[in-house]
Amino acid sequence: MLGPTEPYPPFVVRRERGLLLLAFLFVAAGTGTLLVAFPTLGLARAAATLFSFALSFATAHVTLSRRLPQRDPFILPTVAFLTGWGLLMVARLAPNFLPRQATWLLLSTLAFIAVVQAGARDPVPLRWLRRYRYTWLLAGLLLLAATLVLGVNPGGAGPRLWLGIGGAYFQPSEPLKLLLVVFLASYLAERRELLKVTGHRIGRLTLPSLAYVGPLLVMFGLTVLLLAAQQDLGAAMLLFLTFLAMLYLATGQWGYLVVGLALFLLAGFIGYHGSDRVALRIQIWLSPWPDAADRAFQVVQSLLAFGAGGIFGQGLGLGRPTYIPAVHTDFVFAAVAEEFGLLGVLALIALYGVLLARGLRAALRAPRPFERFLAAGLTAGWGIQAWIIMAANAKLVPIAGVTLPFLSYGGSSLLATFIAVGLLLVVSASATSAPQDREWIRPLRHLALGLGLALGVLALACGYWSVLRAGWLVAREDNPRRVEYEQRIVRGRILDRNDNLLAGVTVGPDGWVTRTYPEPAAAPVVGYASLRHGTGGIEAAFDRVLRGEADRSVWETARDALLHRPPQGRDVRLTLDATLQRLAQRSLEGRVGAVVLLDASSGEVLAMASSPTFDPNRLEEEWDRLREDPGGPLLNRALQSYQPGAALETVVLAEALRHGLTTLYTPAPNLTATLSVNRVEVGCREEPRPGDLMAGALRAACPGPFAALGQQLGTAGLREGFRLWGLMEGLPSETAPETAAPSPAAVEGPGVTPTPPPMVAWVSDDAAVEAVGQGSLTVSPLRMALVAATLANDGVMPVPRLVLGIQRRNGTWQAPEVSGRPREVLPADAARALLSAWELFSEDVVGHLGTAAAGEGRPPHAWFLGVAPAGSPRYAVVVLLEHAPDADEAARVGVLMLHAVR
Repeated sequence: MLGPTEPYPPFVVRRERGLLLLAFLFVAAGTGTLLVAFPTLGLARAAATLFSFALSFATAHVTLSRRLPQRDPFILPTVAFLTGWGLLMVARLAPNFLPRQATWLLLSTLAFIAVVQAGARDPVPLRWLRRYRYTWLLAGLLLLAATLVLGVNPGGAGPRLWLGIGGAYFQPSEPLKLLLVVFLASYLAERRELLKVTGHRIGRLTLPSLAYVGPLLVMFGLTVLLLAAQQDLGAAMLLFLTFLAMLYLATGQWGYLVVGLALFLLAGFIGYHGSDRVALRIQIWLSPWPDAADRAFQVVQSLLAFGAGGIFGQGLGLGRPTYIPAVHTDFVFAAVAEEFGLLGVLALIALYGVLLARGLRAALRAPRPFERFLAAGLTAGWGIQAWIIMAANAKLVPIAGVTLPFLSYGGSSLLATFIAVGLLLVVSASATSAPQDREWIRPLRHLALGLGLALGVLALACGYWSVLRAGWLVAREDNPRRVEYEQRIVRGRILDRNDNLLAGVTVGPDGWVTRTYPEPAAAPVVGYASLRHGTGGIEAAFDRVLRGEADRSVWETARDALLHRPPQGRDVRLTLDATLQRLAQRSLEGRVGAVVLLDASSGEVLAMASSPTFDPNRLEEEWDRLREDPGGPLLNRALQSYQPGAALETVVLAEALRHGLTTLYTPAPNLTATLSVNRVEVGCREEPRPGDLMAGALRAACPGPFAALGQQLGTAGLREGFRLWGLMEGLPSETAPETAAPSPAAVEGPGVTPTPPPMVAWVSDDAAVEAVGQGSLTVSPLRMALVAATLANDGVMPVPRLVLGIQRRNGTWQAPEVSGRPREVLPADAARALLSAWELFSEDVVGHLGTAAAGEGRPPHAWFLGVAPAGSPRYAVVVLLEHAPDADEAARVGVLMLHAVR
């Protein structure tokens, strides 16, 4: 072991030099990284800062090697790492303040050297400090009191805690912390034994005589009262806890800690009920989430930074810690968590742990009581202050408003801290080979254990937010990092079958991406992608593909995470034809309804229109209106359920033919009968001819004959037939086209059954009512389009397709997987026979026009099912118009679409 005057071996000094070099390389690497990430930082400013760091610690090392060769060789390198890290964070978070912080570093180094020189010259180290304790403390109190009259706030608002001189600002509470520790160390060193043995005993606790403890309480109380008057509650709390720690070291009595902590809690209780500021901080600490966008914004953003950093961090300069207000002062620890991750946080906590361990080691081996108390008090003050602010960032305690030693921006703090480091090194230089006071060992070990446990709890809390709760934090909707990430994603394009652009992006100069929709007419199918309102339609169904997140390898995910680069989205090609889609949407202007146009052989959806609709380019400004509009413009009516009415007659007739109950040439029973359904009279669409056959009844859309067929088929027969035609099951397709509808909840229009497709409830046993399409069965226009396509496709029902291809990563295209396959519903001759019974609406379009009752006193819904060309049909269309005064409008729209597709 080393004696009191024996210098450390040369290899230990070389170790200090090596560690300082390592700290310099760390700062140099960080500076280079910041220059790459932020060229605006400026090479000259970065070089000047790096030079000031190197000059400061090289000078400090040389001075110590000459004046204090017996110093602890690990304290200065630890301080260098912390200070360099602090410079990097100031350069990252507040680059405009970097020159000022570098200047304060040079001034702090000069003060450090002055302390070392003074301590080295004194035969009894720091005697000049101990003898004038009242003078030093009173000078600090006068400076603090001056802020009550002359105080300013550099920010222009808030507590006036600074004194300003020529544009420079100085915070008197920072040196006051140091001076109070000096005062306590000197006082306790002289009165330690009297404090322990003089006074009254209460159980095992010895209360010292007021004559001995009075000056101590007066000076300490005056300090705390001044800080409270300033509303510098963080500094007051720090001084109180440091005082308790030093009082315990002096007496070794747990009772002082218990009483002190009880008084501290009592003060907190009084402050909560007597101070709005204290109450607000405690409320934010206990429950920040409900007020995350307002009063608790800082705390919540701090926790979001922990989640964003995760284990490995975003990387220096690549995170977004500047979302936290005042991040360079009160929340620099959260910034470290975001950019360096949990590993960086643990490294930072470890550095403070090393500093505390070496400081307490110096206190343990100091030869004189004053030096012991001074080293222990300075070390405890650092530990308590660092823990308070780091724990506040991790929501372990309320925000206290103190700086993080060495890391936070602030010249006053840096100056006072460097003076304290100089004092600690002077004490360490006079350390003996073994503790000189055996009574000192137990309370000092207890203090070391308490500080170590506190750092351990802090590390666990950081791990909780950075790992266990990271996913929840990152996914929160109020996380601006998530919003920014989303705004930088270049979503893939959505194209029509001819590669016309339906949805694309524009990238601004700041890299932010805006989704654009050149074809607003495609909105019912394409949907929308919005940061505020989510996604709908194809944008929702293929969100992972369009974002580039589908089928990514672990390597690709890790690479993009390392580079902080959103994945490149992939394109989706639809079956829609943009020209036909525009025509379909235009044909519905002024009407409420839907149009579905299919290729009958392939099942490809060529057009799917819904009215009223919306313009996805104006979604943000019109969202509230769209949501509240009773017309439901966000609703894709092509995928919603309606009572089919007379549109179901073709299916009922097909089932009757299949069961041999009738033929097309059988006289129609009950031809002129009118049915009453829910107090609504349902009759023929047009006047039938007397003695009309079933084919004529189908053309005239008379309900009577089909009600009779329904009674013959019975409920079971109808159910079997509807299931065969796919009217009672989900649509088999590669993407379930129903999911292509916008995601907001459907707005129930008059006469629209809110039951979402394709699930259909069968609740009635009245086969006649069900057979005329006015019962419980509801169908979507897309489903009825498949019925028409089945007849056009010789009785084979195709699988509906809305997506032609998905782009691979290499740029080629692949067809999506299809669930289900075409199936025969009825023989080809039967399909052709039914088509022959449909009405000829033009020279090459045949179809069936019918209505469905839609409420008492309201016009019925109009259904038109059509195919073309009439002789050899290939295309099928369905038109639904809600509450159509003139049902023929549906036929005119359908004929228009079938003519256009040819």
